[in-house]
Amino acid sequence: MEIRTVLKRPEKEDMEYIRWLWSDPETMEAVGGPVLLTDEEADRWYAYMVDPGRPTECYRLILNEEGDPIGEVSFHKLNLDNMAAMFNLKIVHSERGKGYGWEAMLLFLDYFFNELGGCKMVDELALDNLRGQQVLLRFGFVHDPRQKENFCVSITREQFNSINRL
Repeated sequence: MEIRTVLKRPEKEDMEYIRWLWSDPETMEAVGGPVLLTDEEADRWYAYMVDPGRPTECYRLILNEEGDPIGEVSFHKLNLDNMAAMFNLKIVHSERGKGYGWEAMLLFLDYFFNELGGCKMVDELALDNLRGQQVLLRFGFVHDPRQKENFCVSITREQFNSINRL
């Protein structure tokens, strides 16, 4: 499989795209709706997630083969004791179904597990986010049926490497 997708650490000027992505109603519908940031909130978020950032957070823009941003992938709340983190993947509505999310997950999770030394990635999706649930399950995430308030899935380094090694 040829990977067309590139992951990019955002620069300050990329905040315009990030703010647009989060404000797009169709893209954000499955994750609770649009998020609008003031300039001050955007600056704080950028400092927290990117520059200078924190070792417990990692955010990347997803670029298509032309180098245009088409989404985001990140982890949050990395527990440095057990190396487990919360996963986030968002593809702009108009670019879904083209394989970009799959490629971004391959690249990002390979980095997380095999370069950073991560052990487990967890995601908690809305119960009505059926498309997101199916994408993660097809990729290899495993559903935890004990969680009732959301659709909780996870994947370990061993699971990832056994089915998705680059």
